[in-house]
Amino acid sequence: MTRNRMKTMNWGWILAAATLSAFAIPAFGQDSFGYTATNAVVYSFIDISRTGTGVLANVDDGTATLTLPFGFKFYGTTYTSLCASSNGIVSFGGCPTDDVTTRDLTAQPTPGNLPVIAPFWMDLTFAIPGAGALYYQTLGTAGARQFVVEWNNVRALNGTDPLSFEVVLQEGTNLISFQYNRVDSANPSVNLGAGATVGIAAANGVASKYRYQWSRNTPVIQDSTAIRFTPPAGAGAVDVSVSINVTTSAFVLNRATALYSGTIAIQNIGTAALKRPLTIVLTALTSGVTAVGATGTLAGQGPYYLVPGTGDLAPGASASIPVQFSNPSNAKISFTVKTYSGNF
Repeated sequence: MTRNRMKTMNWGWILAAATLSAFAIPAFGQDSFGYTATNAVVYSFIDISRTGTGVLANVDDGTATLTLPFGFKFYGTTYTSLCASSNGIVSFGGCPTDDVTTRDLTAQPTPGNLPVIAPFWMDLTFAIPGAGALYYQTLGTAGARQFVVEWNNVRALNGTDPLSFEVVLQEGTNLISFQYNRVDSANPSVNLGAGATVGIAAANGVASKYRYQWSRNTPVIQDSTAIRFTPPAGAGAVDVSVSINVTTSAFVLNRATALYSGTIAIQNIGTAALKRPLTIVLTALTSGVTAVGATGTLAGQGPYYLVPGTGDLAPGASASIPVQFSNPSNAKISFTVKTYSGNF
């Protein structure tokens, strides 16, 4: 990959960016799932570059799968591992193969349609002299541990200055913290997040609006600051299947992809509106058939999908969910749909 670096500073631009960053950062926000985001938190960067385990040194556009020391719940699914990319992004359920170019979380699917945590997502590299590595470490005692992933002295495309930031995942509370030690760069295309996407997103987050984009290509991330994402407390999901009529289309084989595609439509046949988030779970799915692109898997039941749309599902209203299946044995695809209201 060719990397050209600018060597001159535009001090007027940087001063303007610093002024913008002081006033443009939102203090609080919330997505449709219920995650809240705020920068009204104490900066507490934990440098683990001397104590943690280092990976991806001298690597450009690389990923590393890391085992979590505790189950971490993200958008309703509990994960025991994550994939950290040199490009300032963490994903669950697999490693992205196309994360060099950032996405608009409000309008574009995440790489591989994977759930992502993006503290400073842009084209970054450890493969130049003076760059550091990605470090990870578990801190604290069982029940209140933290899993820290630190990008230490990583460099950006056209960036002459090293950047250091981290993601901290909290056991039990499932809090997510972004800690920014150094994101001030001499290059205006990198400085303070001017070329980065910052936020979180579920799989299929564009349709469900289960995503919070703090900033995109805007210089509003300052040194020695933090952002915290808090999941909704919720009272738990309620089975509302008795109020739902389910209609499924035929599942048609696409010979090019070897996947069966179709839709599942749900209609509220009850007398009361159903509160979002709404989730459908495919229980008793035919053995050997795999749901491709599902939001996640509910233990003991099956794959689930977040129902697209905003606002409550009014009586008589419908919603449609696209689904795909891998069915290598060409078995008859069958399942039972359960619908839930609320967060798992």
